[in-house]
Amino acid sequence: MADPVPSMSFDGLLAFLEKIDIAVRGLRTALEANDMDRLPNALELTNLALDSIYSYPGGVEKLKGDINQFPEGQKEKLVGLLNETSTNHQINGDLIRLAMQRSAAMQSFIAQQAPSATYGSDGGVPGSVGGVLSRKV
Repeated sequence: MADPVPSMSFDGLLAFLEKIDIAVRGLRTALEANDMDRLPNALELTNLALDSIYSYPGGVEKLKGDINQFPEGQKEKLVGLLNETSTNHQINGDLIRLAMQRSAAMQSFIAQQAPSATYGSDGGVPGSVGGVLSRKV
């Protein structure tokens, strides 16, 4: 039985994976630089690039099979690029989680600094009736 023919040539598959890697690295660069202007575009490009993996003719399993059809040196180059992209994708997830935690911390800090978060100058609690918690204390 003959080996199945890959959906793409080596150069085509390399270009396909490089495009995905460039998008994922672009997102990582934007996240590391905390560049909010580049972030929406970088996220969109990364989503499109990652979606293209699932749109690969025959799906993810066919992509893996196609990579394994090439000679060892070419296969190593493709797998290395795919592994690098996967690592950057994982780092992006960590950076996004850290950014969300930082944002929540900043929102909490800002809320604590608001005048309504402290006692009034008369010793009362803002928002309470008469500005006093209890007269029995």
